[in-house]
Amino acid sequence: MVNKEKEELYFKNTSQNKLRIGVTNLSGNIGKSLVSDYLLRMNMEFQAHYLISSQDMNHQSYSDKIIVSGENFNEVLKDLGNLNSAIIDISAHSTDRVIKVMQNNINFHKVFDYFLIPVVKGRKESEDSLNTIKALLKLGVPPESIKIIFNNNNFLEVINEEFEYLLSHLDELKIPYDTNAAIENNPLYSMLSDLDMSLPELLSIPIEEKKVRQKYLRTKKITERTEQESEELKILINLITAWRYAQTAVSNLNNVYHCIFAKPEKH
Repeated sequence: MVNKEKEELYFKNTSQNKLRIGVTNLSGNIGKSLVSDYLLRMNMEFQAHYLISSQDMNHQSYSDKIIVSGENFNEVLKDLGNLNSAIIDISAHSTDRVIKVMQNNINFHKVFDYFLIPVVKGRKESEDSLNTIKALLKLGVPPESIKIIFNNNNFLEVINEEFEYLLSHLDELKIPYDTNAAIENNPLYSMLSDLDMSLPELLSIPIEEKKVRQKYLRTKKITERTEQESEELKILINLITAWRYAQTAVSNLNNVYHCIFAKPEKH
């Protein structure tokens, strides 16, 4: 019998899980890796996960990421011709180079099913996002193949108000969007880095056992705890707290994925 609580930890699959998706934006630090590592990776049946970056990327959440410089993006385009599904996370400093490569290879943008553009609040960030979209449109990418993800939002924020400038320009460019496709700000993502864990690893821990152990150590008198037990208690508290945050994050990410791939978008 499947434990219902454990079952709910995992992402729901949709029919749109075999796709070749590029994640890009000329603006940095807006959540491209979050979209790739959590939103897409946890939902898609992907054959390869590329990170297009010319910078040194020593620490990665997943060891199977294929890191390729923007100068060698031609090789990725060749690979995509033989793949049914892939995630291509294009870093901000490599975006210009990637676009130039596709400009020199007519119709190569067609190896992508979709381009996801994470956006955050801010006039400069909005301008960068719009310039990214315009560059894709100039390549011949259809507006309906460009998906907007509203990232790092607080619970009570109203997307239509916070992104008014961006949305008005999306309307002019005829880019479809759904304001429900909003990833909420969640402490989980920074906690995973501190814990040196991936989200699947966190979701797979025997949480009830960890809670029992935490309770035992917590009720033990401080003077009776060993130094190792005190350190273990700190780790358990962080682990269990992150696991609880993960419940909200998983639900939010499921909803966003459903918004962008499983139903018509608002315009």
